[in-house]
Amino acid sequence: MGRTMKTWSAFVVAICILNLTLMIDILSGLTFLRGENAIDLAGFKVVREALSATYGILFSVFVATVFLESRLLKDRSSFLDGSIYSGGSMLDLWFLSPFSDFLLLRKIFWLLFIDGFIFLAGFSIIHLTLTFPPDSARMGTPVYMLIGAVDAIFFIVCAPFAYRTYQNLQHVRSMLSAR
Repeated sequence: MGRTMKTWSAFVVAICILNLTLMIDILSGLTFLRGENAIDLAGFKVVREALSATYGILFSVFVATVFLESRLLKDRSSFLDGSIYSGGSMLDLWFLSPFSDFLLLRKIFWLLFIDGFIFLAGFSIIHLTLTFPPDSARMGTPVYMLIGAVDAIFFIVCAPFAYRTYQNLQHVRSMLSAR
């Protein structure tokens, strides 16, 4: 359970930073999305053309990881009859979780997961439609569009795993409710 909490917590932090960064960019005139300025993120200079490729890869790894972790939690909850969750205090410390007693917190948890997919789809569309074309000094148009196509493939591949993750975590939640 602790490993799953850490994975989701890292994702929530990353998606919130991405949301905040893009909100600041929108409020400051889209200098990042237009390719005029890079973003300095935790000491790394991120150029627009590289953000979507990096995000697509990392998000896909995240979805694969949480799917495997959710399946492991589901399997353990099924054959241990919920005894794995005897440490309820650990669950109480997981503020945004699919196991929260508060419906709003559960909904926020799942909305952040969906937000990850919205970013992936958005990056793909931006690349494929050339909404914000690449700076030719940094990247050619075919490579830029290829990144969009790869992000679209990641989206298509990850969506069923996200749904299975949801089902697995709902199963675990039902086991927790029964304890």
